[in-house]
Amino acid sequence: MPLEQGLREQINEYCKRDLPGDINWHINQFDFIDNIELRNKVGRAFYSARFISKLMEGLYVAGDDIHPFVKFQIIQYASIYEAVTTYLLWDKYSDHIEVKALQTHKAYKPVSALGSLTKLTYDGADLFTCVYKDTKTPKNSIPFKDRVDCGVRIGFIDTAYSEDIKKIYSLRNLTHLESEAERQVEMELEDSKKGYWRMKPFIDKIKEFLANEA
Repeated sequence: MPLEQGLREQINEYCKRDLPGDINWHINQFDFIDNIELRNKVGRAFYSARFISKLMEGLYVAGDDIHPFVKFQIIQYASIYEAVTTYLLWDKYSDHIEVKALQTHKAYKPVSALGSLTKLTYDGADLFTCVYKDTKTPKNSIPFKDRVDCGVRIGFIDTAYSEDIKKIYSLRNLTHLESEAERQVEMELEDSKKGYWRMKPFIDKIKEFLANEA
C-alpha cells in the first residue's frame, strides 16, 4: 500500500525543495543540443539523478540500502556524459579533423595481387596478399575514453575532469552484476557525488566553447 497522502507530499516537497529548478530547468541546461528529443532525455536524466539523490538524503539510508540509490545516479550521470559527448562529436564536429581521425583505423584488406596459379606458403600455411590501409571505424566500436580524449583535443572537454568522467562511465559498465563481482569493485557514494560535481563545469565548458566558436 502507498504511504499516506500527507506523508507522500512531504517527501516529494523535500526532494524538490533544494533543487535549482524543476524538470524544465534541468532540460534547459542542455539547450546547446539541437535535437529536442535528445535534449529532453538528457535533461530528464539529470533531474532524475538529483531527485533520487535528495530522496536518498531524506531517507537517511546507510549500509547496503544505499547501493540502489548510488547505482541509479551513476547510471544517469554516465549516460548524460556519453550522450552529450557523442552528440557533439558526430552532430556538431563530424567534419573536424580529430573526429575523422577518431573513426579511422588501419586494417589489412585482402587483394588479388598475384595470378590465380601462384601460391605462397610459409611454415606450412598459405600466404595471402593484402594491403594495409585506412578503414572507417564503426561509431559504436569507439571506446568512450577515446571519445572523451577527442573532445579534449577539440576543446569542449577540460582535462581537469576528463579522467573523472571516464571513471564514472566505467563504473556504469560495472553495474552488470557479473562484472561487479568479477572485478570486486563497489560503487561508492563519492563516485555518484563526483558525477554531479563534474556536471556543471562540463556543461559550462561546452557552452563557453560553442559561444567562442560562433
